[in-house]
Amino acid sequence: MPRTARIKSTTGTYHVLLRAQKSRGIFRQQADYAAFVQIMKEAQNPIDQSEQPFQVIAYCLRPKYVHLLIRTGSDDVAAAMRRIMVRYAPYYNEVHNTSGRVFYDRFRSEPCDTEEYLRDVVGYIHYVPVKHHVCKSPADYPWSSYNELKDSYPEPTKETIASVKLTEDHRREFSDYMVAKYIKQLCSIDSIDQFPALDKKYRRSALAIMRKKGVSLGQLSRVTGETINVVRKARVIVRLPERKKATN
Repeated sequence: MPRTARIKSTTGTYHVLLRAQKSRGIFRQQADYAAFVQIMKEAQNPIDQSEQPFQVIAYCLRPKYVHLLIRTGSDDVAAAMRRIMVRYAPYYNEVHNTSGRVFYDRFRSEPCDTEEYLRDVVGYIHYVPVKHHVCKSPADYPWSSYNELKDSYPEPTKETIASVKLTEDHRREFSDYMVAKYIKQLCSIDSIDQFPALDKKYRRSALAIMRKKGVSLGQLSRVTGETINVVRKARVIVRLPERKKATN
């Protein structure tokens, strides 16, 4: 089954999640974190003139995953991320006498199309160690950009990060067919093509329910035709008949 295309950001800015290959970690020792940061900085301004520069706005490194807020130039986000990944994987395998992939098959990304959402994502990324009880304050965690950016962005709070859904949790992957089928069940329609004609409150409620089940912004936008911002802001307005499982 071919991979679905990534949703393009109108601003060239993406919240990216890199995950470790199963049964492996991305970082085993403090030197690994430092090496990744150095590689990340070098990759942003390549010597090769055929490669376009990009900017890592914010980051947080954890043993089995990495959160990045990245702004691309003319390259797409995949090209930018590839420059980081292909530099770090050989380092990791050489230092730890291993072979094979370091990162999970495909990184996840969500577009950041508004300044408001960008600020929420920065807050979320910096709040990750606190969320997982690694430290009490983002300022205490050494492998994030918090202390570099704390004067430029507001202090992260539970409220400011509430809308950010690209998490390190290993959520279930849904096919477009499964998403469309479940939405049809929720809204009592025969075809997903009927979804745009539904009352706004039913559409928003269905989108919110699907988000809670772990379906990504981009996939919901693709399946339903709603914009990314509409999907992101969707809230349950009316009660729809939820099922415990999307499919059997």
